[in-house]
Amino acid sequence: MPLRASLLAFCVLFLGAAHAASISYRAVAIGEEDGWIVLDLLQSYKLSDTMEEALQNGVPLTFETEVVIDPEDAAFWRSALARKLIRRQLRFHPLAEEYEVRDVETGATRRFATQDAALLALGELKARKIIPARALRKGVFYLVKIQTIHDIGSLPLPLRPRAYLSPSWHLSSKVYEWRLQP
Repeated sequence: MPLRASLLAFCVLFLGAAHAASISYRAVAIGEEDGWIVLDLLQSYKLSDTMEEALQNGVPLTFETEVVIDPEDAAFWRSALARKLIRRQLRFHPLAEEYEVRDVETGATRRFATQDAALLALGELKARKIIPARALRKGVFYLVKIQTIHDIGSLPLPLRPRAYLSPSWHLSSKVYEWRLQP
């Protein structure tokens, strides 16, 4: 019986830790703008205590949002029609006491006085170009999938082994999927 109680306590602690950190969707929209299929995305980020501690000590956290567009009837062995990887980085500068959100692709940075403001900015993408609209055929349904993950491989080398083994570093959103017809 003590073994069962210990196992139950471990499961409760593990599940509690897993629910503490999250990436969730607040709004997702995809449409056509200036001849491109564009994505508007609003996500909420809640970091684990381990990630927050690392951030406060100057460790940058990189997040990847993958957008995949493929015809609904595509064969599973075919590569996707469009696969866009959007990388953003959150960093705290202890000496300046400010947070920075950087778009890795464009190099654009924004600075914030609070972590909450930086997390809001991290979760906001506006009119991000995904694929030229002419690449999509009229009358065909497409599947669009989006998922955001914390990129453990971008952590400083000494932290990676521990991060790969610890659930407190594994932060990802659910896969958001819907049908699109141009």
